[in-house]
Amino acid sequence: MINKLKSYLLLYFSKQFIYFVIAGASAATINFSSRLILRNYLDIIVSALLANIIAMIIAFFLYRKLVFPFSSIPFETQGIRFVIIQVSFMPVAIYIFSILANLFYIVGLEDYAEPTAHIISIGAPALITFLLYKFFVFYK
Repeated sequence: MINKLKSYLLLYFSKQFIYFVIAGASAATINFSSRLILRNYLDIIVSALLANIIAMIIAFFLYRKLVFPFSSIPFETQGIRFVIIQVSFMPVAIYIFSILANLFYIVGLEDYAEPTAHIISIGAPALITFLLYKFFVFYK
């Protein structure tokens, strides 16, 4: 059991995890910036949802091509599994966002409360989703 845990922990110190972080950060940047743009035209919830969908599509293709390129799983299956994981973690990100945004408003970061909470909530599930993508979505 200890060796298995050690092998999982070592995955976070791999070249593949670095690519995962870079691809995820790229998708997160698109998520964040598109939400800021859409926020000028749409409701906060609608803008966040659309930004998340845009970033999800981009993240899937980045992960598929750069992080997990040698998967033998069919494209459609990968896509379905990826969406299931993304949708499953969406409530977690929304919860983190709402708690942090309220907290940041309370401590006086009015102008920065929403953007800061959004950045943190986007990255929060990354450590868990890396393993899920590696062993469920894109495994060989």
